[in-house]
Amino acid sequence: MPHALLIQGPPGLGKTDLALRFAQRLLCEVERGAEHACGGCSACGWFEQGNHPDFRLLQPDALAPREGADRTEAGEGGSASKHIRIDQVRDLQAFLRIGPHRGGVRVALIRPAEAMNPATANALLKSLEEPPPETLMLLVSSDPNRLLPTIRSRCQAVPIRAANGPVPLAWLRSQGVADAAAALSFAAGAPLAALEQADQTERRGKLVALLATPGFDPVRGAEQLVGTAPQDIVTWMQKWIYDLARVRSGGAPRYHPGESEQLAGLARRADPVRLSRLARQMAEARTLVMHPLNPKLFLEGMLMQYQKLSGGPNGG
Repeated sequence: MPHALLIQGPPGLGKTDLALRFAQRLLCEVERGAEHACGGCSACGWFEQGNHPDFRLLQPDALAPREGADRTEAGEGGSASKHIRIDQVRDLQAFLRIGPHRGGVRVALIRPAEAMNPATANALLKSLEEPPPETLMLLVSSDPNRLLPTIRSRCQAVPIRAANGPVPLAWLRSQGVADAAAALSFAAGAPLAALEQADQTERRGKLVALLATPGFDPVRGAEQLVGTAPQDIVTWMQKWIYDLARVRSGGAPRYHPGESEQLAGLARRADPVRLSRLARQMAEARTLVMHPLNPKLFLEGMLMQYQKLSGGPNGG
């Protein structure tokens, strides 16, 4: 086994859960040849309680679990740090200087790895360059390109891709998601992201209904959307515009397969230059969306820009 694995892939696929299960399996002291941890030995009990002596989890304070919450569940955040601090890495180095307490391996899980600033990453690099024996480092990242090249080069990459077929759909239905197929498509095949966004389906449907209707009134449309977080609306519009551009180019929609017919009709009328310009404007809107001076005017402005796609004054 390599000394370091970089588990990478889009958010919402369960990479951290995979890394935790793998770490528990390595530390389990019963049936070492089994596929899964036994869940009943002392080592598994310590791991589940978060105090196994041969396991360390490095994560930003903002991701620390809430009291009584699952260990993989993010905390409230607030003023807590969103970065992995250099003193956390130094504590890890002190941990690695001591041999395994249980005579097996030591496992360190770092997530998200891109939350390390350059100083923190360089401090970790020393341990990656000269790894202690019987040690495995698991780095989890949704954006590996933000990692230092020297970090990536010292890890064996394990790409995690979105699952296809009936398994994620069956899991989403078991979690109470009504239209699992649509939810999974909108989340680009990431089941955890689809589950997290399931309660937004009704609000997102209002926006999609507007965008799919030629000549809608942007002012009235903005009134219908008041109360929905502007950052969510920007994200939803970006996905709709992305699908519109795909259909305009002869492809199939990625996020809205159920609206293929409406997208095809809009794509025939959409000016490609305006479509490209609108995509750039939506990207710029993301930099302003957290603190709009007037959310309603902000929404009206975005919807008015969208109405210009077909070249008419109101998109007609």
